[in-house]
Amino acid sequence: RETHKADEATHCAQSKGVFGLKKKKIRMIRRRTERAEKPTPPPIPVEEVEVNSSKKIPAKTASPPEGLSGYAKYVHMKMMALSAQKRVYLLVGALAFILVIFSVYVATEPDTMFGFEFGHEGAIAVNRVIHLPGWIRRSTNWVGQSMLWLRFMRFYGGEQSYKSWEHAKDYYDKNLEIIRENAKNWPLHPHFESCETEIHQGMTFYDIVAARARVMLANLKSHGWSDFAVEKDKCEMYHFISNNGFPHCAVLGEWSNLGAFAREGEMLRNANCKTEPFCFAKMCHITMGHLNSATRLVPAKKWSKITRWATHLWDQKPIDWDRTWGPTFDALTSTLKPRVMIQEGFKGGRGGDDGFSVDVPVELKVEVVWGRAYLAYVTMGQFGCPEGNPILLRDGSLQNYFMKNNFERETETCHKFLFDEGHMDVVWHMAESFARAGGFDSIRVDIFVKEGSDPRIAVINEISLSSGAGYAWHWEYFSKLWVEGYAVRNEMRRQGKTPPILNTDKSIAKISHGHGYYAVAFTQ
Repeated sequence: RETHKADEATHCAQSKGVFGLKKKKIRMIRRRTERAEKPTPPPIPVEEVEVNSSKKIPAKTASPPEGLSGYAKYVHMKMMALSAQKRVYLLVGALAFILVIFSVYVATEPDTMFGFEFGHEGAIAVNRVIHLPGWIRRSTNWVGQSMLWLRFMRFYGGEQSYKSWEHAKDYYDKNLEIIRENAKNWPLHPHFESCETEIHQGMTFYDIVAARARVMLANLKSHGWSDFAVEKDKCEMYHFISNNGFPHCAVLGEWSNLGAFAREGEMLRNANCKTEPFCFAKMCHITMGHLNSATRLVPAKKWSKITRWATHLWDQKPIDWDRTWGPTFDALTSTLKPRVMIQEGFKGGRGGDDGFSVDVPVELKVEVVWGRAYLAYVTMGQFGCPEGNPILLRDGSLQNYFMKNNFERETETCHKFLFDEGHMDVVWHMAESFARAGGFDSIRVDIFVKEGSDPRIAVINEISLSSGAGYAWHWEYFSKLWVEGYAVRNEMRRQGKTPPILNTDKSIAKISHGHGYYAVAFTQ
């Protein structure tokens, strides 16, 4: 009986064990079936994460958020598979890309942004915080006048572009010896002598302008010389023009106090500026046209609007943010004190289309290098003429260049009167005389003329030491002539000779040869 009981107990235990194992197997099969029926994301690679440089544990994985599908889910999984360090690198790269795109957009100076007025002032405001838009603008402008770009244009433009370049080179060859001889005898202002070590072959036009600007900044810091003011301060510019007898539109008043201008300027306008060509109010410490530094004083314009314009610009510091020399000149112009002037207009007698009559002169921007007026560039008074800013040369040629046509030389006849009526003879001479009066190595002199009139009524409008005008193929050769002049003077020094300098210790704006200076030079 005892043996039977033991056998029965053993059999029961075995039966229970087998039944338990079957139940376990059933549960396992059921779970596998449920997992197979439920869709699961593809497995995420497991990365080993280092802990205390000794133990390695698998990194935690995360399922993608619900609602994601397709490409978004794929990107999420790839991101989750990256280490934290790589995610940071990716984020920084994405932000940098967005910043570059935004800066490129700002550099175009759009009229509006995000529904708000933007324009030039908005771009300048952004550039004060993020300097990238300014770097993009300066780099783009520099490339546009670089020798590398001009050579590409010559190659890409084919035969016509090559012929246009060849004409510019021939013109350079004809003027080279004249300018070399001029440089040997040119009375250079002593404050520019430092440029001899700063300017060298291979520099572009913009490079040379920037180098001379650095010399002027160094002179200001070391000696207090403010030669830059002859360009960057309109009041000082007209003092120089007047003190050396050059013809110009009369300056009727000048104010260094905004309140005095508000009171006296209106009376002066009412007394002197009621008829064409009216007068202009100009901010002296701001010379950039895109900042609206000048406004026409037409009788219909309320004086309160003029005073608001002056108030808006009074404490502004000019920022030349899109040229390579901009930061250097910004440091120079930041030292100028605000002033405003009222000047008579020039009766140009040219203009009017669509029944709207205006009185606009023809303005010629004349580039002078080592006392030789090399070319002129028409910027105003093109009414009735084809689009473009034609370039006039000493050989009597008149042509337009367009970037869209790869700088192919296009003959222009609408401004032929400038040669036929004798205007260019006066313009060339006036610009060269101005350069001699100040001892400039190179300068741009802007001159007003009137079609159908005596050429001798021409007047100087303003001058520039940092021209941003476009000279197509002539950029390269004008730059070479500028550098060549300094090379000639350096050669003289190596031979033991002293190149001539202007006999003065004053800054250029303070030079005064007398009110009869130009009259004597003209008669000679």
